[in-house]
Amino acid sequence: MVTPQDLINGIKEYYPNVDESLIERAYLFALTKHGTQIRESGDPFFFHPLEVAEILISLRMDQDTVIAGMLHDTIEDTNTTIDELGKIFGNNVANMVEGVSKLSKFESSSIAEKQAENFKKLLISAASDIRILIIKLADRLHNMKTLKFKKKKVRRQYIAKETLEIYAPLAERIGVTKVKDELQDIAFTELYPDIYNSIKSRLNHLYESSEHIISTITSKLTELAISLDISCTISGRIKSPYSIWSKMNVRNISFEQLADIMAFRIVVDNVAQCYQMLGGIHKNYLVVPNRFRDYISTPKNNNYQSLHTSVIGPLNKKIEIQIRTKEMHLVAEYGIAAHWDYKENGSRTKVDHQWINNLVHILENASGMEEFWENSKTEISSNAVYCITPKGNIVSLPKGSSVLDFAYSIHSDVGNSAIESRLNGQLVPLNTKIENGDQVEILTDQNHIPEPHWEDYVVTLKAKTAIKKALNSLEKERIFMIGRSNFYEFFKWHNVDISEKDVQAIAKNLKFDSATQLFYSIGTCELTMSDVLSTYNEIKQTGLKLIIDNSESCKNTLPIRNLPNIPVLPVTCCSPVPGDRIVGIISRGKGIEIHIEECQISNNQIDGQEKRLIPLSWSKEAFDEKVRYLAKLAIVVVYEPGNLSAIATIIEGKNGNIINLKIGEKFEKFARIQIELEISDIAQLTIIMAALRSAEFIQKVTRT
Repeated sequence: MVTPQDLINGIKEYYPNVDESLIERAYLFALTKHGTQIRESGDPFFFHPLEVAEILISLRMDQDTVIAGMLHDTIEDTNTTIDELGKIFGNNVANMVEGVSKLSKFESSSIAEKQAENFKKLLISAASDIRILIIKLADRLHNMKTLKFKKKKVRRQYIAKETLEIYAPLAERIGVTKVKDELQDIAFTELYPDIYNSIKSRLNHLYESSEHIISTITSKLTELAISLDISCTISGRIKSPYSIWSKMNVRNISFEQLADIMAFRIVVDNVAQCYQMLGGIHKNYLVVPNRFRDYISTPKNNNYQSLHTSVIGPLNKKIEIQIRTKEMHLVAEYGIAAHWDYKENGSRTKVDHQWINNLVHILENASGMEEFWENSKTEISSNAVYCITPKGNIVSLPKGSSVLDFAYSIHSDVGNSAIESRLNGQLVPLNTKIENGDQVEILTDQNHIPEPHWEDYVVTLKAKTAIKKALNSLEKERIFMIGRSNFYEFFKWHNVDISEKDVQAIAKNLKFDSATQLFYSIGTCELTMSDVLSTYNEIKQTGLKLIIDNSESCKNTLPIRNLPNIPVLPVTCCSPVPGDRIVGIISRGKGIEIHIEECQISNNQIDGQEKRLIPLSWSKEAFDEKVRYLAKLAIVVVYEPGNLSAIATIIEGKNGNIINLKIGEKFEKFARIQIELEISDIAQLTIIMAALRSAEFIQKVTRT
């Protein structure tokens, strides 16, 4: 069992002035408090906090953090109080233990929601002191090491998945690579044992055959460094099973195709030597294209710095090489602890982790915990791209971010009013992905508003939250306008001149605080015009009769997002399909018509009547491949035998289904053909039209 002296000796290796008596007191306190408690493994519970303390020492954490690690379960699992810890070990330790401890029990509708709530509390605690997160990671690492003792497989896999998706990326985000690697490999073993064992067996074979190769390559690289008069240390290794599996997945290749399984690290004295060594390697060995990364000039968002390159190195082996200084290596190995300057009194200089504060700010505006939980997986990832503002500032965004993500990272107002962007001086759409080094400029229009499909353009939680918030606000306004329009159109239909006073009286009689609430309730169909009419008759003592069939007033089977529950009227002028930009037009006393935005008939209807126009968008259900929609095409074709059959073959080849074909007017050697077909969405229709236009015998294809 780990002794107090073992802990003291471990801390002394990097902090000689450790308070030995305080470490001993914490050790005895935890031992006494946990007493005879037993873990699922059968070991005394006290072994767990000791292992956590040892992990923290391996990360070179300060003595307060090590003590808090020893005591991190005392509040939750014993009768210890925060005040008691504060009096004995100081407020720093007490606050860290409180931050790590699971807070008050609460009911939750789902595991995911409960998981998200715990994560939220962890982030809020970590925002006040990053050491709380490090203790939590050490706690999770030891729990993962003893995961095999949990009897229920479903529980083990749940914990492993959570570790792989959340805790390992968090460890990487703050730079504790050692913890990240162990978490990933243990979770990988639990979730995919067959794949793990397969890769591990191949690696074991590779170890046996590669030991000589690694030493030979190391010697060759050392000779190169000596020729360049560079003092350095060089080490080689075979990558971990999880790292190899990730690369196989990302590149979609087999184990045999993965050539850069060996990685070499070169640690030099200064930055100049980093680039000098890189130049020597590139001069002497064939460089693998698109595999160079300069994390020195542009550090990762966890402050990691290094040069990465892949070359066909000595012995004609494809290898990955990392070049860094000793200080950079310290950061890469120990993460956040490497940034702390230990003083005689044990104080330290904290590093700013604004990303945690950003997450806390974002989750306060999220519509639900499950949504935050899902989106935060992207936000905490340390994989980033770095782009440049027009003023030359560097902005870090998660890999896969679009220019719209960039706009929202500047400010929500910039994102909401974005109309297009300049990427490296060229105009590009808002969904364009950003690459490292891109210069991004956002063009805005204060009259512009977010569009529903923007949610598909972004990956950052900040952008998703801002778009959803703006759309919710717009949707409430839209529902209000629908309700207000329905209200006044109804009375106008009956030639009733209703005053503002009448409106207020109806709202009050129906228990609404304002006319706004009245109109909103009508817009959502929670309140029918039949109810409104009854109230009006009661107030005015009239016998006005209702002529709208309320049984039909809330029917809607179209897969359109947030379509108000009022009758949907068929139209013959256009045939909207999922992906089309669509609008709704309220017809007085009848219902709503759905048109393609460019439809000329709909545009003529709304001239001078803008209040009747309602922007709409398709729901996700609309894009179900099993659901088919009607589309109409007009085709001008060379009228020769076999051409109609060829047209049918083209359409069927693109999975379209012709349900009607009519030959129209003929002129010279051409004919106009009207085709009705079934498709799944606008993307499929576009592909069909492109295929038709590429046929030599077809002169023109238009949608009708």
